[in-house]
Formats: sequence, C-alpha cells, structure tokens
Amino acid sequence: MFQGILFLGVGAGALATGVGPRLPASLWGGIGVVALGVAVLLWAASNLGSALTPLPLPNGAGLTAHGAYRWARHPIYSGVILACLGAAIGAGTVLAYAATLAVAVFFEVKTRLEERWLVGAYDGYAAYAARTGKFVPGIGQRRNLRP
Repeated sequence: MFQGILFLGVGAGALATGVGPRLPASLWGGIGVVALGVAVLLWAASNLGSALTPLPLPNGAGLTAHGAYRWARHPIYSGVILACLGAAIGAGTVLAYAATLAVAVFFEVKTRLEERWLVGAYDGYAAYAARTGKFVPGIGQRRNLRP
C-alpha cells in the first residue's frame, strides 16, 4: 500500500509542472530513462520464473542468480527506481525528484527485511549477497548477513 502511495507521489510530482521549484527537464532523456527502467524490470521479472511473487517472502522456488540477478540482487527494484527517475527527469520538478528519492529509500528499507528472509530460506544467499551489488552492479555487497 505504502509503495503504491509513493508511486502516486512520483506521478503527481511529474504532473505538477506549475507547482514548486523546477529543475532543468528533458522529455526525451526522461523517456529514455523510463524505457531503460522498464526494460530492466521486465528482464529481471522474466529471470525469476516461478520464483516471481508479489510478496517479498521467498516462495521456495530457489535462489535466482542468473540474468539480471547475476549483476544485482534486486534488479526489479532497480528498474522501478530508474523508471521513477526518468519521470522526474522528464518533468523537472523538485517534487518528482523528492518522490523518487522516497521510493529509493523505501526499497532500501524493504530489502533489508527481505534479505533477512532470503538468507534464512536459501543457504547460498549470504555468499551471493557478499559478491553481488544490491541495486547497481558492484555497489552494495553485504557482509555478515544473518537471518
């Protein structure tokens, strides 16, 4: 529910072109970043196969560490953040950028809880997290991850 409210905030920020301070905007740059984000999201979702679930709880389908998951532990969230950033770039409103930052912080907090469940469910998750970036390849590897 909270996640949906944040997405609405990004949309409202993108539509609120006459409200608050503005930053330089680039419609085509924003569209490109949105397209990249959607492509990453779809690629990652297709890599999950039967492990794809709307809930952050592991469903027992196994650890996915190939495709997009070879590069980042949470590439679906990366794609969503990129798409939100693209909307902010296209709109150029401070509100859209602030809402995008709120989405990123939300996913940071959500992944901390989710990773506790994953390390408890899959023996190899702690080692995977130690060598794989969180949202971006090479950035955010986890050490001492415990359930």
